[in-house]
Amino acid sequence: MAPFSLTQTLLTSHPVAHQTATQSPFLARASQGRLSKALLGQWLANDRLYIHAYIRGIGRLLSFLQLPDVVAPLRDEKAHREQSVDEKLLHWMIDALVNIRREEDMFVRTAAKYGVDVNLVAGPDGRIADGTKLEGLRRFEALFDGISPPSDGSVVLPWLEAAVIFWATEKCYLDAWTGAAARLAEDKRPEDDADGGALRRELIPNWSSHEFARFVDALGEVVDAGVRREMELRKGEEEVVKGRLVERAMGVWREVLAAEEAFWPAVEGSI
Repeated sequence: MAPFSLTQTLLTSHPVAHQTATQSPFLARASQGRLSKALLGQWLANDRLYIHAYIRGIGRLLSFLQLPDVVAPLRDEKAHREQSVDEKLLHWMIDALVNIRREEDMFVRTAAKYGVDVNLVAGPDGRIADGTKLEGLRRFEALFDGISPPSDGSVVLPWLEAAVIFWATEKCYLDAWTGAAARLAEDKRPEDDADGGALRRELIPNWSSHEFARFVDALGEVVDAGVRREMELRKGEEEVVKGRLVERAMGVWREVLAAEEAFWPAVEGSI
């Protein structure tokens, strides 16, 4: 029997909601080269603010991640080389911060190259009003800004909900743009696209790359390993522990799917 996978359990739990969150008229337009620079710019502007909320969320999770107080003896080389699940999560978060800052820089430069405006209308203080943002962005800001340590110190895997937020949003993002890449119109030249080729030439390949898929899978493996570890530590209570962890993760998964669905701008006209 294959070992239990929390992430696969989540992925197969709400197939219709997952499909709705990762397939939209906006994405269909993107794959057809019919996404205007104005609409692409609106979405990128929201995505940039999503990145800022994502960074804040990483900081919140870092504040209560429980790293080992002791290290394995150097004479036990194998044990010394093996990282705890919490340490693996730490390394993933460090990589995530580096990657997402590079990501923001990449699409800001790409937008400038193709003449796409990535700024929403700001107030006199330079801030963007909530009403100007996509509903999906507001939902993600609430999710990331709501990351906090559990009030009960005895909670198993205190980082579970936070890690699932990051894995779920990255997985949906990957699935959405991988789907768009698979549907790219092959009979069109990039320069004939409504956005001048920004999506086809640069953005979609980046968001559907094998490197990005490996990055997402790495966090999924950390989450699954953490859950299996807790199940193994509680012999005779494995199913009870699994049920509780699945219940906690499932609530977050549903929230992320709802936020992802609301993150794609509406498009006018037929697709």
